[in-house]
Amino acid sequence: MNIPIEELTKFQGNYEWYKKYGDGYRIVYFYPDNTYKVGTFCKNLEGFMMDFVEVEPIEDESDIPTFISIDDLLNRYLLDVKDASAVAIYKTDGSCISKKDRINKDFKKRV
Repeated sequence: MNIPIEELTKFQGNYEWYKKYGDGYRIVYFYPDNTYKVGTFCKNLEGFMMDFVEVEPIEDESDIPTFISIDDLLNRYLLDVKDASAVAIYKTDGSCISKKDRINKDFKKRV
């Protein structure tokens, strides 16, 4: 699915953050009713691991899970957002890096 660049470069209704931070990546959640939601922005793929920190406040970089792969990252988002039918990573230029569909409702938790 093509996501308009305007949606990928907009945050909380404005484009000011994009002017400050520039190009990067966005997480996009897809839902069974054919809708989607544009989520987190990061300058690099490893930055998305901040969404999976299990302790607050973060006191050390070791509190942030290690980036393993794009597939692992997408699996983590599918585990966290139970009602999403798929999740994808888009560049802010509109290109889709990778998308993962939920295969079934009994998506297995990673070990």
